[in-house]
Amino acid sequence: MNKSQRLYIMTRILYPLILAAVAAVYIYYGSVQLKAVTSAIFLTGTALFVFWSVKLKKSGYPSFKFFMLAAAALCFAGDVALEFNFVAGMALFALGHIMFICAFRTLSYVGWRTILPFAFVCAASLMFMFLYPEYDFGELVPAVVVYAVIICYMLGRATGVALDFNMDKKTRACVIAGAAMFYLSDLFLTIRSFAGGGREFSVLCLVFYYAAQYVLSLSVLKASESGERAVKAQMNVFKRLYCRAYQAVFRIALPLLPYRQPKPLSGSEEAADLLVSKNRKRALLVTDKNICAIGLCDNLIKSLKSRGIECSIYSDTVANPTVSNVTAAAEMYKNDSCDCIIAVGGGSAMDCAKAAGALIIKPKKTLRQMRGVLKVFGKLPLFIAVPTTAGTGSETTIAAVITEDETRDKFTIISFCLAPHYAILDPAMTTGLPRSVTATTGMDALTHAVEAYIGRSTTKMTRSLAVEAVKIIRYNLFEAYEHGDNVRARRRMQYAAYCAGLAFTISYVGYVHAVAHSLGGKYNTPHGLANAVILPYVLKRYGASDRRALADLARRSGVCDATENDETAASKFIGFVEELNRKMNIPVKLKVNENDIKELAAHADREANPLYPVPVLMDRKALENIYYDIMEQTK
Repeated sequence: MNKSQRLYIMTRILYPLILAAVAAVYIYYGSVQLKAVTSAIFLTGTALFVFWSVKLKKSGYPSFKFFMLAAAALCFAGDVALEFNFVAGMALFALGHIMFICAFRTLSYVGWRTILPFAFVCAASLMFMFLYPEYDFGELVPAVVVYAVIICYMLGRATGVALDFNMDKKTRACVIAGAAMFYLSDLFLTIRSFAGGGREFSVLCLVFYYAAQYVLSLSVLKASESGERAVKAQMNVFKRLYCRAYQAVFRIALPLLPYRQPKPLSGSEEAADLLVSKNRKRALLVTDKNICAIGLCDNLIKSLKSRGIECSIYSDTVANPTVSNVTAAAEMYKNDSCDCIIAVGGGSAMDCAKAAGALIIKPKKTLRQMRGVLKVFGKLPLFIAVPTTAGTGSETTIAAVITEDETRDKFTIISFCLAPHYAILDPAMTTGLPRSVTATTGMDALTHAVEAYIGRSTTKMTRSLAVEAVKIIRYNLFEAYEHGDNVRARRRMQYAAYCAGLAFTISYVGYVHAVAHSLGGKYNTPHGLANAVILPYVLKRYGASDRRALADLARRSGVCDATENDETAASKFIGFVEELNRKMNIPVKLKVNENDIKELAAHADREANPLYPVPVLMDRKALENIYYDIMEQTK
């Protein structure tokens, strides 16, 4: 042990002993000089703790300790001034409390854990002040009210720190204990000064005051010893409260919402028999030119014709389907007197078919007017989804993502009636997929499962579905990528996509999807590719907020051992995603023009907030960081 460490230990031992001894003498004798000495000892102790944190390189939360030192200095000045001019002393203490608030702000951001306790304590304190019959504040009423609001906010802010369980528990304990004792000290001071309280209230005031001083000064040391973590606010408090309230309403209503789970069909023959039993005569088949060219629709068309069912084929759907695609498909449905819809392809074909169905049941509305949540009501024509990829999960979802032709702006239409009634899960439809498409669509399914699991609107069923999807993807995606003719792996991946689709339909997705959609709209980036690249970056950006849920998913899906701690388990899951991307030659960066980032982030913000129940809320400014994370660096 070196000399500095020995002096540091002596400081920790002597400081509380000297403070307690001088404070006890002052409380007993009531000397003004001793009061100043006592406050000076507190200020000196805080300064020494700041000094030792620098000397011994205890660097956690550097700005916190200097705010606390400023608060200690103002409290010392207030202590001295209080004996000569009550208003001046109160003003200095108020400034000291503001410094405490600033210090606490460096430990954790403002949220409902701060606002709700502050509102409760402030309302209770003001009611007590005005209803307690013994109080007589005279002309000082405005000043006392302002002071009360400040110290109530200080206590609320400390409560926010105490409830941030990602922080060091000793720091949290010091902050909340010190703030609570300071509040009680001021309460006893008002009773003594304005309600005729006796000496016992003076004693209580000083006992709690000096205890608060010591504990708060100790928090400087505890915070310095703890490892610092990022506490930058991701969104202002009022928008956060609005978003969380909005999400809470949906979460409460989940058991009552009319989600429809598509019934799986084994193949084209079963689908044709189904349409005959429903007395359907002509189907609108929505697909794209590539699907038609490689013959994936041929068996289905043949099965329908053998049962006397005609087909009108709309094959002009593009990746990231446009408003003109949807309008043309809906017009074909009406002009050809179709009575059911079949979508064959990936997410683009299904989104086009869903939006066309929306136009069919709401012909007087534009797609823009249907943008958002629950803007479309009615009964969609009988709708069969035939996924030719194993990943999008669109065969299960109630959402359609459409792109404006001219502006390339993407928007989402979400309504319960858009879910397909049936889904053909036939591995033969996916065995001819290129390896790159197998990889990116499989990672799309993994993203659905992960975002559904770590979000804040999960249910027991959606968590189980997400875990099942991740397990299947772990064992089958790379196999399907390496050996495209492996029918078992293809079938399992289709089921994984189906499970993940059901999970995120109910529990929603997160910022990975919001960012991916903005890139798809602007640059036509394939959705699965975007999700695959973005996923590990967003999981890292969530930080401590998603660690527990991500670790739980890692353990339950077998990515890590059940005995791993949260930090290790979460890190291993992110590593698993990155390794899977690497093995399938998925890039680690994407094309992003730096000049477009503000526009892209604004789009992601509009899509995600307030709907997506993400682990931590981010506004446009915070979302911009994700684009910088994924942006290819030009030489």
